[in-house]
Amino acid sequence: MKKLVLYSDQIPLISSKIDIEMLALLNNPNPRIGYIPSAADRQRLYYYKRQEYYSRLGISLEVYFELDENYDSNTLDTLLSCDAIHLSGGNTYYFLYWLRKRNMIDTLIQYVAQGGVLLGVSAGSILMTPDISTSALRGKSKPIEGETDYSGLNLVNFSFLPHCDDISLLLDKIRKYSLDHQSVVYAAKDSGGIIVNGDNIRCVGDVYKIDER
Repeated sequence: MKKLVLYSDQIPLISSKIDIEMLALLNNPNPRIGYIPSAADRQRLYYYKRQEYYSRLGISLEVYFELDENYDSNTLDTLLSCDAIHLSGGNTYYFLYWLRKRNMIDTLIQYVAQGGVLLGVSAGSILMTPDISTSALRGKSKPIEGETDYSGLNLVNFSFLPHCDDISLLLDKIRKYSLDHQSVVYAAKDSGGIIVNGDNIRCVGDVYKIDER
């Protein structure tokens, strides 16, 4: 049964509603989570921050699996043995490029099919959708030159847009995206996210549903 958590962001206390749902989804008193950064984290600053975040919840974040600069295929089996895998925030296009380069797309799809829980934050959440080009709606992530295939993991049948704390500034763009792509768009504030448990999709916190199909 497919188990996914799409965070807009992970902020202590602010994200507590989604954290509770995530813990219930893991259903393990001592869960282990693996971590895939969107890009090289040379000082592992972002990784250590996630360790602190998960430690508050009684979760061990103990496997670091980098795709670009310090890629080590020997740690893949250890990553896949974790109860959940965390996909970090960052540049969604760059993240997707390296997931493809390391042949990780099918690996992650199979991991979910076999019962592993996939956790995404921002870009990591967008990657779970059929098309990652919602990233461009906020104007921060730019496509990689020469790349034209923006297909994501396609684990859900909707689009996701994080960091929509002032949705009024983006609403026209989101409506157009929904119409052009014939897709439901869930736009989440940083306190919001989505829990997918099998065929059940549930919004948690502040999430807007835009459907112009």
